[in-house]
Amino acid sequence: MRNIVVKAVFIILAGLLSSCASSAPDESEAVNNVLDKAGHNRGELEKVLRHYSDDSLKLAAARWLIVNMPGHYSFDGPQVDMLDSIFRPLKSYAVNFSLDPEVVERWNSQSFADFTRKDHVRYIKADMLIRNIDMAFQEWQNRKWNHNLTFDEFCELLLPYTLGDARLSDWRTEYASHYRPKLDSAYSGDDVVEAASVLLRIIQSEGWIYNAQLITPHLDPSLLLDVRIGYNRDFIDMLVYAMRACGIPVAIDQLLISPDNKNSHKWIVVKDDETGRYIPFGVDSMEPNRNIHPHDGRKKGKVYRTTYARQNDHIKQFENIRSLPLRVVNPNIIDVSTEYFEPDSVKIHADSQGEDVYLALPVMDEWRPIDAGRKEGDSVTFYNYEAGVYYVPVIPKDNLFYPCGYPFFKSGNGQNIVLEPNVNKKVRIKMTRLMPMRPITLSRIISDMVGVVIEADTNEDFSNPDTILVVRDTIVDRRHRYAIPYPNKTYGYIRYTAAPGQQVSLAELEFYADKAETMNISYTVPDPVVERSGPQYLYDKNYESRFTIPVSDASFIMKLSRPTQIKSMRLTARNDGYFAVPGNEYRLYYLDGANGWINTGDSCMADKEGTLSFLVPENALLKLRDITDGLDYQVFTVQKGKACYAIDLGFYNLVK
Repeated sequence: MRNIVVKAVFIILAGLLSSCASSAPDESEAVNNVLDKAGHNRGELEKVLRHYSDDSLKLAAARWLIVNMPGHYSFDGPQVDMLDSIFRPLKSYAVNFSLDPEVVERWNSQSFADFTRKDHVRYIKADMLIRNIDMAFQEWQNRKWNHNLTFDEFCELLLPYTLGDARLSDWRTEYASHYRPKLDSAYSGDDVVEAASVLLRIIQSEGWIYNAQLITPHLDPSLLLDVRIGYNRDFIDMLVYAMRACGIPVAIDQLLISPDNKNSHKWIVVKDDETGRYIPFGVDSMEPNRNIHPHDGRKKGKVYRTTYARQNDHIKQFENIRSLPLRVVNPNIIDVSTEYFEPDSVKIHADSQGEDVYLALPVMDEWRPIDAGRKEGDSVTFYNYEAGVYYVPVIPKDNLFYPCGYPFFKSGNGQNIVLEPNVNKKVRIKMTRLMPMRPITLSRIISDMVGVVIEADTNEDFSNPDTILVVRDTIVDRRHRYAIPYPNKTYGYIRYTAAPGQQVSLAELEFYADKAETMNISYTVPDPVVERSGPQYLYDKNYESRFTIPVSDASFIMKLSRPTQIKSMRLTARNDGYFAVPGNEYRLYYLDGANGWINTGDSCMADKEGTLSFLVPENALLKLRDITDGLDYQVFTVQKGKACYAIDLGFYNLVK
């Protein structure tokens, strides 16, 4: 009863405050400006305002949505309609959730510029907006865990009717109908962190099909709920729809560019009513935990939070720069790096002639700004960045960015290390990988492979098998070679058994009749059930494809083309494909500050094991280029003769 009274008093006070704010001349002018932009849709927005004329708090919420509506839009049209027919068939697949190459090519032949853009101020309907506001208020006022959630927090974390450029829809009704009964039957307490954890487990139990083959607008909420398919962004969208529909206040946090690869990445945060902190969770096995700040094992550099409201302070620092990518000047993000990293700053030399200087990540063959610096003469200061990440100060020129100083990073002892190459002292480096192996990739390899048992027999019934391999260590190279313990015995059948509790999942399995591996032994998988899983991926020489049997503790039998002795075996775990390709030619470059990338010398051809060897300047930031395929890869330094990527530098200044 006390909580109800407190809640009622809070709502009354919030209503009075919001009513006063709503009548402020500047906000009234802002509302009128948006109404003028609405054109023929002005009447729909005015209908919403009239509907709440006697409810000051809901009126304040409606005005807030309308004032911040410019810039929010959806893509529509027949191209977007195609996405349902493209993704829905994958729901029926057992494994290998891949789109037909022709479908991918047909989609990629289109341009977003050809899609129909619908600005919400001109298209949103009053009934939809009213229903969204009423349902959001219901969850805010009735959920026990929201009694400390302020009106401003409610507006950003529960109230928004849209995500990204997804089509307008009544997603809140659909998701509430699906998830609210499940959450209410599983949890009736007042702890928002526990509620988020329970709902996350419910959502995860329903499965998700990962597919990142297409670059699309945000998928329809109903498609996400029904088919449950897409990549990181799409899964996060679905989580937000579900959480907000059930009254759990969440936002989306993101790294704009990964220091470890060229991708962005998103997760969600829940506002903890007990500590007042935002707690990250939702992906990479992160569960909400108020006692330990969850960490996903990814380098981030800077972290930004997506907002519905326009963030004028954020975009003001970029107002004179026209060449910055949209991800940086996005008016609907705010810098929340200090929620993840201890506050910090660094002051470095920058060769600039009056230009603004930006903090950039060297990604492949580009410089990608993630923040602006503060100039003081020939120096620039950057604030609140992650330690253990390679950064470069850059300046804009002709719509591109160029280094204006040496790269740097902060070490574990808090020292800022400037990477000025010493061309008079060289070090040798040997490498097989082109990119760092992410911890999540390594953990998948461990779960897939450690504990795998491979047996051989002359009989199909395996009445007298020999164990020729038990995988006991992590496979971190591309094609791991194993010696056969009984090289002089003749076998006709091979049996592969998954690691305990795991599915069969591997990229390639090769057998050879000679130690030099010139005589490949072909085989078939006669089991018709296994045949549906695509055993051809076991021997297609494509080390990025994979063969999967989606049943725990599964096994399968291979029939050799003829009874023969096996002298050597190669096992390729499911991997990310970032290994040097035997026979391809590679070249290393070092970054010489404002002079840019400098060739270290002769190129190198990867040997048959995919090994590369180079002589490079000491204390240099390096970049590898595949000359054969025309690709650049992620930057690194040399530590103890090995490539040291940002992920290898460790995590130092994380908020506990």
